[in-house]
Amino acid sequence: MARPPKPISISRNIPVDQIGDLFERQIEKLVLSLTDELLVKLRTESPPGPGTPVVTGTLINSWRKESVDRFTGRVYVSSQLNPKNGSNTQDYAPAVMFGESMPPSWKLEYAPGKPSPPKTTGTPPVVKRYPENIMNEIIETRLSRILRRITGGV
Repeated sequence: MARPPKPISISRNIPVDQIGDLFERQIEKLVLSLTDELLVKLRTESPPGPGTPVVTGTLINSWRKESVDRFTGRVYVSSQLNPKNGSNTQDYAPAVMFGESMPPSWKLEYAPGKPSPPKTTGTPPVVKRYPENIMNEIIETRLSRILRRITGGV
């Protein structure tokens, strides 16, 4: 039977007027860490399972991140043209990731990874809403570790 983890306690003398600043800095670091982790997973994981399908590499290479403000990070797909066929990631990314705004060639059917056209040729089936699934996984599996790193174990 596993023993419960030892409680972590660290004493610090922090003036009351500095507590807000301390937490704000820690939240900023948390947002940056979560944004970084999401970007890495979206660029490195591919189906089967949650991940970006790779046919030409245009979609997986178009992931970008930015800080919207101190407490908001954003991971998004930039608009990029595929040099091979002229398609734009903005045309098909919502369809691949969320099953929304599907291109006419998909005939209003969610199709990534299907064995017959329309599809993302040669990829295993894509998990619908995979960016959200990956973010939820990061929060469930990594959040406590990131918080410990940021707060010094407090």
